[in-house]
Amino acid sequence: MKKFIILLCLAGISASGHAQLSIGSAGSLTITSATSFYIEGLTLSPSANLTLQNTTINVSATPVAIGSGNSIASVYTITPALSFSGAIGIRYTAGQLNSNQENTLSMVKSGATSTFTSVPSNTGGTGSYYVMASGLSNVLLNKITATSTAVPLPIHYQNMQIINASSCTMQLSWQADGAKASDFNIERSEDGKNFQELPASVSQSDRDFKAIDRQPLPGRNFYRLAIREAGSPVYYSTVLSENNSCTQNQALMIYPNPAKGMATLSLANTPSEQVTIKLTDLSGKVIRSFQTTKQVSMLQFQGIIPGHYLLQVQNGTTIQNTPIILL
Repeated sequence: MKKFIILLCLAGISASGHAQLSIGSAGSLTITSATSFYIEGLTLSPSANLTLQNTTINVSATPVAIGSGNSIASVYTITPALSFSGAIGIRYTAGQLNSNQENTLSMVKSGATSTFTSVPSNTGGTGSYYVMASGLSNVLLNKITATSTAVPLPIHYQNMQIINASSCTMQLSWQADGAKASDFNIERSEDGKNFQELPASVSQSDRDFKAIDRQPLPGRNFYRLAIREAGSPVYYSTVLSENNSCTQNQALMIYPNPAKGMATLSLANTPSEQVTIKLTDLSGKVIRSFQTTKQVSMLQFQGIIPGHYLLQVQNGTTIQNTPIILL
């Protein structure tokens, strides 16, 4: 079994004191699901096995400013920030309330920045001196504390899905409470790693949101929401993917890609009628058009600004899109 080193200093917390748990690169600590890990009042109860490695948890007795007030005198910092699902809790003393009210206390956390957002919490009965939040899903934890000061809730989306829609488009839909259409942008990728923002507008009906990708890529498309709240950094939804049903059984090749000056377009079969080919930018603006009745055609791109484009090939009622990079 691989050995690991855990340095745990449980010093008495004073106005300037702190406790620290440090797990080095030599080993790891796994918290199994349905169990709890406890350090100086902080409880982590993951919903799935959670492995800590190269992780430091500091506990400070110095309150932090939150909104128009302050936190309790118990502030936890996890370095690096931890992606967490499950329940978290803080047990404190009456002396650590720091003018906060026990029965209105709410947990707050920060993620990649110092901005705190509220986490729906329960405080238990008077005199329990315990606050907890459950049902967390993939939240990023950097700093954790509690306060009675009103702190805005982050935007939470749900029921996100992607379907093949009419005219060879992709429709994204999701739900969110307390949000507006301008809080969301759609990003797409062909490999699930490198994303670009789409010029797709987001429509809203109460808590229901929808966006249309009018020129999806051939094959599998990957999508995510870029969520922008005033005063907060951008954060991203889970990545979902869907096959483009208009092209998944069609063979369309463009080479070389990237291309400089010209490229060869190869269709699956010799077309029975004239095929229209449009080179568009990512906003859908047509840059150049071509027509052909051949299975293999040379396309000329001289004079076009280098960048990322899409080729839209229309053969009768079938429309295929493929990305191309011009050098």
